[in-house]
Amino acid sequence: MNQKDGTKGEKREKYNLNVTLEKAVRDLSAIDPRTVCMNSGVTYNREKDCYLLPYLNRKYEVYHSTGEVKPLSASESTVPIHLQILFLHYLVNADGTPLKGEWITFKELPGGHIYVDPYQKRTIKPLLKYFGHQFDKFQELALSLGGRPYSHGDVSMVMQPFPRVPIVYALWKGDEELPPSATILYDASAPSYLPTEDYALLPGLIIWEMAAQLPRPS
Repeated sequence: MNQKDGTKGEKREKYNLNVTLEKAVRDLSAIDPRTVCMNSGVTYNREKDCYLLPYLNRKYEVYHSTGEVKPLSASESTVPIHLQILFLHYLVNADGTPLKGEWITFKELPGGHIYVDPYQKRTIKPLLKYFGHQFDKFQELALSLGGRPYSHGDVSMVMQPFPRVPIVYALWKGDEELPPSATILYDASAPSYLPTEDYALLPGLIIWEMAAQLPRPS
């Protein structure tokens, strides 16, 4: 790919993200805030016309009519567009289905088998690259983002990016014959809260956020 083709690709991706964001904004503004709150487990500030949305260990204001997303943490000044889209998609797609307490893999999500290869590259491979040999660091960083220990694999953590979207990250130690391995699991109610393509992105964003806290090689 030459530089010109790369520039075109970046412009196309930015255009597609903007179109996706604009649609999500329209979709949210068309739903009664009471329905959004009941289905997603968030609260609504009538005076400010915004939702208070928890994401990991932070909170954001998401404005009902405009779709604007504002971080409440002093350490953040802006919110990347892919996170804005995820926030809006959660509020729009949540239908209030109770958590089922049954874990499924990504390919068990609707159409998940189509995205398996890119999903592995975005999630499982980075998880193993950064934490396959650093279980203690994985637990420490997951806890710092609001995760909690779980009993699956040699070490596992449940992350809660959104109020009704728990995600299990599990790691197994390697031995002389086998390298470390990993899996990511979703509650069986997951399709009731986000489209499958969002689940191809969301777990990787959490992994990269943890990896960014690792010491850089000297």
